[in-house]
Amino acid sequence: MHYTCIVGERTYEIRPGANQAVEVNGEPHRADFQTIDGGALYSLLLDNHSWQVLVERNGDEYRVSIDGDLYVVSVQDERTRKIQKALNRAAKDAGEFILKAPMPGLVRGVTVQTGQEVQKGQGLVILEAMKMENELRAPRVGVVRDIRVKPGDAVELGQALVILQ
Repeated sequence: MHYTCIVGERTYEIRPGANQAVEVNGEPHRADFQTIDGGALYSLLLDNHSWQVLVERNGDEYRVSIDGDLYVVSVQDERTRKIQKALNRAAKDAGEFILKAPMPGLVRGVTVQTGQEVQKGQGLVILEAMKMENELRAPRVGVVRDIRVKPGDAVELGQALVILQ
């Protein structure tokens, strides 16, 4: 499994390995990341350099403070990134957009309501597939015209979930 991390305008491909090995954009590093207080304060040891790091998580986004500098980091695993790319290809800037299930699964949550305005990237539906929860996000700005599922519904590949106008 690998992760894509976006910090400002820069994108990093992260591949965790065994025994504290990690690749960042193909370059090998040694990393140790441990909680200090059981909460948001961590110790980061990267290639024999040490930092205290404060981390606050909000969904797939992290606010990371290192030596007084604040970084906003968006993190997506390989699967989530592929789903988001597929949704973005299907989106148009205007007109109706139908969010369809990218895989069969179980609806765990619907985070919007009919008539609600949504922003690009805002979560719409949480879909569980293969024991993993995937947040399906709006590929563009719009207004929720119709919600076709509710929590607990089983859905098939390609089934309409939410319609944006």
